[in-house]
Amino acid sequence: MNFASLVRHDDQSSPDPIVDRLTADDDLFVRMDVVLGLPVVNQTLWRFPATVYVDTITALGQKLRHGRLSRLVARHRGPGRAYWRYTPEAGAVEVQHDPVPAGEEGSWGRAQADAPLDFENGPAWRLVVARAAADDSVLVSLIISHVIADGGTGAVAVIEAIHGLDYVPGAEPGLISDVRDAADLLWTAGRTAVRIWRASRSTPPASPVRVTGRPTPGTDVSDAETAPNVTVLIPQADYTAAATSRGGTDNSLFAALMVGVLERSGRVSPGDVVPVSLPVSSRTLDDRRANASSGATAFVEVDPHRYEDLTAVRTACKDAYGRLAANSGAVAQRAVVLQALSRSITRRLASNVTTPLCLASNVGQAPDEFATLGTGTPGELSIRAITATGDPARLRDRKGGISGWLAINDDHVMFSVSSLDPVRIPDAACLRTLVDDELTAWGISGKLWGA
Repeated sequence: MNFASLVRHDDQSSPDPIVDRLTADDDLFVRMDVVLGLPVVNQTLWRFPATVYVDTITALGQKLRHGRLSRLVARHRGPGRAYWRYTPEAGAVEVQHDPVPAGEEGSWGRAQADAPLDFENGPAWRLVVARAAADDSVLVSLIISHVIADGGTGAVAVIEAIHGLDYVPGAEPGLISDVRDAADLLWTAGRTAVRIWRASRSTPPASPVRVTGRPTPGTDVSDAETAPNVTVLIPQADYTAAATSRGGTDNSLFAALMVGVLERSGRVSPGDVVPVSLPVSSRTLDDRRANASSGATAFVEVDPHRYEDLTAVRTACKDAYGRLAANSGAVAQRAVVLQALSRSITRRLASNVTTPLCLASNVGQAPDEFATLGTGTPGELSIRAITATGDPARLRDRKGGISGWLAINDDHVMFSVSSLDPVRIPDAACLRTLVDDELTAWGISGKLWGA
């Protein structure tokens, strides 16, 4: 999606104050953090040439502190949705004066991802700028709690800041507003629960997707890294040629690559059908939501024939988007009901919740403003989400697999993969081997971000 097209450049001031409340999607990420102990953090890394001015980027950071990212979760007594409290304290901007040692650029980026965030007290996002000792290049890390922004919200916020566009903060709710919202939440959740119950009685259960193996609950993962990531920058011409020569598209090759990495990890085997989660932005013009995305699911068979012909994978992705409305509706309904439940009830209901087996998020063409951060020079990008838990066993018990991101920027394709399976993919070295071997099978290669 072209997030730049979602930014309105005219005056959007309104005489009527708006109370921005958390949506059911926002609340899901709150519960991921508070109830499950699995906070999700979005991170984008840039590497710019030495000619870029650090002050240009820090000035942008200060603008972000007064834009749509400058919000924290606020609660009120009694039932009802939490609301957004707008404050510059929601964000932190820092310049690291010590240069990053040569060869440690990737480690520096990961260390930034592990910095603490707090979506209630702040900061809920951090922008850090440093220089690399090797060539004086400028390194930038932007981490954002998924509670306050998904990838689309973050991109729109950056574009608005670059263009100097004002974001009108939401107002704090009064007693009457809270009472009305509580009544609406309970009424909506009740009606939705009835619809879910009726649908469950009339719809036959879906056929289970066969997956070879799952993490063993008792496996010791104390030495595993938490959600290690590998980001490879591939020449766009090489990537596109690999896709089109097999009758595929950039997106279907992306899905096939993710399934291939999963297979090489030993998690799935030939003949398995892998549910590949394909996030789709539902963001619209003037959208004030923190999280605005839906999820399609492509059922991709682990078939060796895909290395010669991507037709089946391409068809699976196309079918997934065709089913998007129905699937998204069911997921959205469950989220609405969950928002009305207490944390203690949620904790009991979440005992069997799993993280994605295979998630493939295609960003598409990175907007120029986002890629350059207003400097006029595109930076080398690394985009990823980190499940920021200090206990890898929590990831193991949620039975996740891998998650990945794809973006096009400056004649390169950014291919980023993170592990959600500390049993089979315990560290970045293991993941790098899996990714390199899979890319080699397609006849493509690239360089690691930061190298």
